[in-house]
Amino acid sequence: MGKRVILLSSAALVVAGIAVAVWWNWLRAPYALADSPTVDVTVRAQKSAYPDVRETAEDVDTLVRVYVQRLKDGDAGGVAELAGPAYKEPGPTAAEYVRAYGEAAGGHVDVTVLEGSVDYFNPIAVTYEQTGQRQDLVLVKDDGHWWISLGDGDPAAGQ
Repeated sequence: MGKRVILLSSAALVVAGIAVAVWWNWLRAPYALADSPTVDVTVRAQKSAYPDVRETAEDVDTLVRVYVQRLKDGDAGGVAELAGPAYKEPGPTAAEYVRAYGEAAGGHVDVTVLEGSVDYFNPIAVTYEQTGQRQDLVLVKDDGHWWISLGDGDPAAGQ
């Protein structure tokens, strides 16, 4: 009886370990919001008859907050990391965005997720209330995660 309990406990630990490894490597987003600087971001879906617009707004919430946080911090390298695996040399575009919108990211930022024409490309409108600037971005879903279209690449090639 004792050996059976130890064997079952060991098997349960192995299964739990595998589940954690799978989550850590494949399901967990490869980006995360840092503790600072704090950002004031509202993400909402465009009014639409399609429920997937609301679902996409929920899915991209963290990505958009991380993007604004990196802009506010002046972290062009961090912005470039949000470009995703299909994009080459996102650095110059990321640096341009930090220069253009970094200061504006210090105020309230309103993000509207717009209807996309396909389910793995989605346009968003980013409005920086502090300066009145508006930025139109395209988000791309690749390998189960949303990314920002930065630099050169063809994310649709793998779809």
